[in-house]
Amino acid sequence: MMWTYGWGIVVLVVVLFIVWPRVWSWYRIRRRETVEDAIKFIWDCEERGTKATLEALAGKLKLSQRATLTLLRRMSERGLVRMSGGHVCLTPEGKALGLQISRAHRLWERYLSDFTDVPLPDIHRLADRQEHALSEEDVRALAARLGHPRRDPHGDPIPTEKGEHLVEVGIPLTDWPTSQPARIVHIEDEPASIFAQVLAEGLLPGMDIIVEESSPQGVRLKVDGNDIWLAGVVASHIHVLPAPKEVEEVAERRWTLADLKPGERARVVGISRSIRGLLRRRLLDLGFTRGALVEAVLESAFGHGDPKAFRVRGTTIALRREQAERIFVEPFPPEENAYQATRTAQRPSPPTPPGGTGR
Repeated sequence: MMWTYGWGIVVLVVVLFIVWPRVWSWYRIRRRETVEDAIKFIWDCEERGTKATLEALAGKLKLSQRATLTLLRRMSERGLVRMSGGHVCLTPEGKALGLQISRAHRLWERYLSDFTDVPLPDIHRLADRQEHALSEEDVRALAARLGHPRRDPHGDPIPTEKGEHLVEVGIPLTDWPTSQPARIVHIEDEPASIFAQVLAEGLLPGMDIIVEESSPQGVRLKVDGNDIWLAGVVASHIHVLPAPKEVEEVAERRWTLADLKPGERARVVGISRSIRGLLRRRLLDLGFTRGALVEAVLESAFGHGDPKAFRVRGTTIALRREQAERIFVEPFPPEENAYQATRTAQRPSPPTPPGGTGR
C-alpha cells in the first residue's frame, strides 16, 4: 500500500513539474496563434474592402459562435478590435499587429518561392505556421534579404512597414472582355482545391493571356499558343489587368540575366515573346516567373562565360547566353549586390531566413 502511495506521489510530481509546464506553454502559444489568426482574417477583409462578421470569423477559425464571441471579448479588452454596425473592426493597435502578421506571411511565401523547391500549393500552408514565429525584427531582416519584394508568389502586394503597398486591384477573369490581352496579377490561394486546379493548368501571376471565349459555364484562354479551358468557378479566382506593352519595346532600358555577374541578384520582369511553346513553359516551370528572385552564381571559363549558372527557387540552373539575353530582369541596387557578393563568398548556400523565437 505504501509502495503504491509512493509511486502516486512520484507521478504527481512529474505531472506538476514536467508535464504541466509544457501543456501550459502549448496552450498559451495556441491561444496567441488563435488571436493572431483572427487579426489576420479581419485585416484581409479590411484590405479587400469587405466586412468581417461574427459568422465569417467563426467559420474561418472553425469555432462555435459562442467561443468566437468569447475570443472577441478578450481581444476587445486588449484594445485590438471593436464592434461597429454588426461587424468587427480593427483598432489602431489591431491594425499594427495585422500589418506585422501579413508582412510575415507574405514575405515567408516569397522566401519559400525564391529559395526552396516547396511546391506552390504548399507555400500558403507553411507560411500560416511560420507567421506566428517571426518577430518584428525577423520580418524586417527577411524583407531586406529578399530585396524588399512588392508581391508574394500569388500576386498579393506585400505592404511596407508603414502599411504602404501597391494599389492594383485586378478584375476577375470571368469579367474580362474577349480578344483583349491581359496579365494575371493575382490568384486566390483558397480554397486549396481550386488553387490546385489553376496551378495544374500552368497559370501563374505575371503570365499574359487572351480570353477567346467567355460564358457562365467557363472561359477559354490562349496562353503561349495553347488553349486552356477553365470552369467559371475556377476562372473567378484569377484576377487580371491589361497587359503592358511588349517587353521588347522597352528592352533598351532593361537588364537581362546575361548582364548579371556572379553574386549579383535581380528580379525577373518578363520573358521575351520570341521564346514560345515548350521552351517558354520549361523556363516558367523552372521558376523564371515575373517577380522571381534570381542570383548569378557561376559562369563558364570557356566561350566568354557561356553558359552561365543561376540560382532560382533553391535550384542552380545553367542557361546559354542566347536564352539568358531573353529573360528581362530588374537588378538590385549596387550596394545590395555588393553585400550579397560578400555573403556568397563567405557562404555559397542560399541565405537562411531568421527562425524567430516568437513575439
